[in-house]
Amino acid sequence: MDTIEMDELPKYMSTNALLIDVRLPSDYMLSHLDGAINMPYTNILSMIKNYPKDTPLILYCDYGHQSKRVGRMLTSLGFTNVYNLKRHRALKSYKQ
Repeated sequence: MDTIEMDELPKYMSTNALLIDVRLPSDYMLSHLDGAINMPYTNILSMIKNYPKDTPLILYCDYGHQSKRVGRMLTSLGFTNVYNLKRHRALKSYKQ
C-alpha cells in the first residue's frame, strides 16, 4: 500500500478512484473532503465487499493511522489498488 500526498489526489481521482473517509459518521458529518464517501473502519468490510478487488481505493482519516490499518487489512483481503492519503489534520478546519 502506497501513501499519497494531498497534492497528488486529483491525479488519482481522475482514475475513478473511491475516496473513502474511514472515520466514524459523526466525524464525517463535521468535515470531510469533497467527493469522499464514509465507510467507517468499524464496518468497512461489509460496505466494500461488492466492489471489484482492483478498484482504486484512497483511504483517509484525521491522522493516517486508522486508514493505514484499514488499508493493510483490505490489501490482505486481495484489494490491489489501495492508497493511504497522508495525514489530514486540516479536516478539523475544513467545512463542506
